[in-house]
Amino acid sequence: EILKESYVYESNPMYNDKLDKFYNSVLKIRTKLTPRKLLSSVKDVESNMGRKLDDPIYSSRIIDVDILTYGEEIINSSDLVIPHPHIKERKFVLKPWADIDSQYIIVDSNQKISDLLENTSADSIIRQITK
Repeated sequence: EILKESYVYESNPMYNDKLDKFYNSVLKIRTKLTPRKLLSSVKDVESNMGRKLDDPIYSSRIIDVDILTYGEEIINSSDLVIPHPHIKERKFVLKPWADIDSQYIIVDSNQKISDLLENTSADSIIRQITK
């Protein structure tokens, strides 16, 4: 169940400037799925939309869904890391997240999304697409 949905933002690629622009948003959901089952479901959605799951990292793709957090859980395995390890450096994640819950505190950092956004120097966001 989708509880909240951010605006969509257009952003420049962060790690490979030869790629096309990206479109980013953040959803807050409620699910009965475990983190691993949620990951499996997300990978199925990506695959069904045409994403090749063996594409190189930081390449163009039709869709890329990340699980940023899962309540208070901390998971560190080869296929799933929660909280997502790059949240703090990605303005294209923090800005849309701030739209829906700027006061959210990431479990392993004790910092609010609004504070992380304020302290993020990377300015990859070009413009807000939706209102």
